[in-house]
Amino acid sequence: MHRTAQGSTVHVYACGIAVVHLVEHQRVNSLTELAVWRYRSYLRDRAWVGHRVARLLEQHSSNEPPIEHSLEPEYVLSAYELREHSWTGAGLDTALQLLTTPSVLVNRQDPEHVVPLGVGVEDAKFRDGWEHPEAVQFGGGVSRGVVGWSGVAYHPQPDERALTMSQIVDLELDTQALWGLSTHILHMIEDGRDPVMPAECGWRFLRSAYVRLTTARPTESAQHRVMREAILATSELPERLRAAQDALRDSNP
Repeated sequence: MHRTAQGSTVHVYACGIAVVHLVEHQRVNSLTELAVWRYRSYLRDRAWVGHRVARLLEQHSSNEPPIEHSLEPEYVLSAYELREHSWTGAGLDTALQLLTTPSVLVNRQDPEHVVPLGVGVEDAKFRDGWEHPEAVQFGGGVSRGVVGWSGVAYHPQPDERALTMSQIVDLELDTQALWGLSTHILHMIEDGRDPVMPAECGWRFLRSAYVRLTTARPTESAQHRVMREAILATSELPERLRAAQDALRDSNP
């Protein structure tokens, strides 16, 4: 078990991608404190996930040789549900922006020893109203959310029909799995190899995944739609899916 997480689940997709979901509860005195925790836990969690998945593969793949080393997870995305806070007015908007883009609060020159960027940096962000130029806001009522390249932050209001954390996580799991698959295919092309995938995970699979992700469903709520569109826009997943789809079609007509 993870030493600090309240829950950990490995989601294995038929296309060969595994996404690990860790759930942790944090109570902090500042967003800088949270940002430092986030980046200090980044390497530790990746190592834990790599070791855990390697052991699971050994346990459930009897025909494969033992894995001598931990695997190297490619990416970590954070999704924050802001439950309690003391911000009012525009301060809440700035807080959500900083949750989504915590790198602006820390010095990451040494990834193994991340430290706060400096005294007063966080206060200045709130005073000036920090907003990342590439982050996308989504709402649909009193509840508010912000999506960036490496994170999602959401503050639900209990007196309205807000998104649940499971809805955000479910969408991000699928997004990250398809991002990992398309990245794997594009890396093969960069290495000068023809991408080869099983027929059930070939270009037709990517085409159907693209349609499912980008097409609204009749029962989809307005909040879920704007969240989905924001996540797809900031992840650049549609473009990657199309590029991977074209590459597989050329190699495997």
